[in-house]
Amino acid sequence: MKKICAIVALAAAVCLGAAGCAKPADGYNANVFPVSTSEEGLDVTMGDVMPFYDDGVMNIYHLRNSTGSNSLFYHPIARITTTDFIHYTDEGIAINYADESQPGAIKSTDTALGTGSFIKGADGTYHAFYTGHNDKAIDEGLPHVEVVRHATSSDGQKTWVKDEDFKLYGYENDFRDPYVYLENNVYYMLITTRDSGKAVIKRYKADSLNATSDDWKFVDNFYTNTDGDYNMECPSYIEYNGFYYLMFSEQGSTNESRVTHYLYKTSADDAEWKKFERDHIDASGFYAGRLEKAGDKLYAFAWCARLAGGTSGAFDWGGNLVTHEIRQNAETGELYAVMPQTYKECFVGEQEYKLVNGDLLSSFSFGGEKFEAYGVQKLSKKVTRMSFTIEAKELKGNFGLSFGLDGDYDKRLGSAVMAFEPESGKVTCYNGVSSILRYGAPLATVDFKFEQDKSYAADVIIDGEVISLYLNGEVALTARITDMEEANFAFYSNKTKADIRDIKIYE
Repeated sequence: MKKICAIVALAAAVCLGAAGCAKPADGYNANVFPVSTSEEGLDVTMGDVMPFYDDGVMNIYHLRNSTGSNSLFYHPIARITTTDFIHYTDEGIAINYADESQPGAIKSTDTALGTGSFIKGADGTYHAFYTGHNDKAIDEGLPHVEVVRHATSSDGQKTWVKDEDFKLYGYENDFRDPYVYLENNVYYMLITTRDSGKAVIKRYKADSLNATSDDWKFVDNFYTNTDGDYNMECPSYIEYNGFYYLMFSEQGSTNESRVTHYLYKTSADDAEWKKFERDHIDASGFYAGRLEKAGDKLYAFAWCARLAGGTSGAFDWGGNLVTHEIRQNAETGELYAVMPQTYKECFVGEQEYKLVNGDLLSSFSFGGEKFEAYGVQKLSKKVTRMSFTIEAKELKGNFGLSFGLDGDYDKRLGSAVMAFEPESGKVTCYNGVSSILRYGAPLATVDFKFEQDKSYAADVIIDGEVISLYLNGEVALTARITDMEEANFAFYSNKTKADIRDIKIYE
């Protein structure tokens, strides 16, 4: 399970807007994939993330998910804060659902809360626009299940006061995930909803953050889904170095379709949104992703879900926070997920890992004629960072990392693999591996075009059950593998002629 408590005290670190780390992190007191704020007696996980950068601190507002509860009342909005994405402070619940002990609470718009966004007004007041949700709304005489709500804080985000009169309804039960931003002195609000049976992101506007719900006026359908019928959840919209990005998540029915997409344009006035051939920065293990700037840096935040089967199966709902630093192609505007620089600067203690045969871990050259696997000693309980270089000498088969070996073995796979697949042009996590012939269904997969005899740099960060693999500064693959901690792992090749070189492991 988790290597440390979900949230630890905030360590001294530099402002997120600049690179660097005050000092190397103690791996046992580091937590790069935290869950939610604590609640005595309950296991909690993190749901939809609402990042808000303010005065050198990244505020990670999110839906707190308590496991095992089927109550009508659920999902308070909680907050954790960080300055380095490695140490977090538990700030507790920011905005709670209705008090179920009060008479008439069942009729509240806020029996459950949904995703929203946070923004600071010119007068220093903080504003939250969020989703109110009541599963029994129609039975209780409310117009719809979902409504956009408003709350403010005048004491530096310590306490939030709901505006009980603010109730912005749409024409559908699906009317949620408000994202508010300022552009040309006008406040705009994006909302996930539907229009005439189509999935859309609607846009509203107002002159002030203190506007009443009646003062927020419909502008247009900011974007209409052209790729399917799925809802476009948790939108975020941000300008970065002259490019304008719209990010949203695909509320799909299958595991592989749970992807956070992004679109772009070069002017806020452009009517047409464009997309790159690969319109996502990660795969299904990085869900409900949102963009947020911190100084001159850009980050994407999402959650990696628990598994439906507990230790196997597809992704469920609620899990751990995942943070990617974003690199931008200055000419085209394309975005790439890379390992946060603070990870590289804090986890610098190179460790001496050995193969199960006693040799030092260094490099491998696989011949490609047969299956080969070299077992490595057990991973520690600390946050672990790896770096290595890969090179496919032929475009067939697959090779990579295997986790969850049940002993110090060579020539076999564990329960899961992070596979480089040069023939199909993919990087894939399989978590139901039963043999070298049966990997099971992919848990998460992302496209990546390999070239023969070309070297690619790989970076990996592992914390508890969650792993993010970054390949060549171009793409990330995040997944949940439940039996990595304190288990042997291996480097393998399944009939691929390939090299894995310069393997280094840090804590």
